[in-house]
Amino acid sequence: MSSKRRAPHTAPETAERIRDAAISEFAAHGFARTTVRKVAAAAGVSPGLVIHHFGSKDGLRAACDDHVFEAATEIKRENATASPSLIAEMLTEGPLGVYAEYLMKSMLDPSEQGQRFFDHYIEVIEQVIEEGFAGYTLRKAEDRRAQSTTLAMLALAPMMLEPRIRRSLGTEDLQGTMTRLVPYLFDMYRHGFIESEPEGPIGPGPRATPGSQHDPPGEGDSQPGPDRPLESEP
Repeated sequence: MSSKRRAPHTAPETAERIRDAAISEFAAHGFARTTVRKVAAAAGVSPGLVIHHFGSKDGLRAACDDHVFEAATEIKRENATASPSLIAEMLTEGPLGVYAEYLMKSMLDPSEQGQRFFDHYIEVIEQVIEEGFAGYTLRKAEDRRAQSTTLAMLALAPMMLEPRIRRSLGTEDLQGTMTRLVPYLFDMYRHGFIESEPEGPIGPGPRATPGSQHDPPGEGDSQPGPDRPLESEP
């Protein structure tokens, strides 16, 4: 993705004002409900000027995607050693809070643009694994795409599940929830969560969803075959 999506021969500050207004509108109302006219009103410009700068609503959204990724990543780099309470505060106030809302709207958007945003999120994590982050060096798995996707799932889950997490923890708001979660997330990133391993050969590991029909059969499980029909068969 490139953050230079801007029509030629236009004032950069006007394009940036429109882009920032669009990010706020998309974050607050979603992509389907946000119109070019609403963005123009929020930015204090005409709808025609929005189109002049970005070509279309899709072009405007692409520019917003680029900016949110670059700006949010830079903020995280600059505050990599910040306290959990500060990180939680940043996620609820100021630009990073708006970016987090925008990110959530994008991840839940079933459109092709939503998939594009998620795919780029994975690519950003792949780059972080390759280059490191704020002095940290990350382990590099053989299947880098699967590793990056796993990290993306872990990173996105607290925000996407926050309403349910809030009830489980008994916290009052997003800041309270993240203040409690961030230390444990950081500890998990650094140390994992397995303290000791069983003696002897280690198999493929516990099932992700015990009892699920989608899990591979474990050792000793009954498997249907020519001489063993499915239990559901009469």
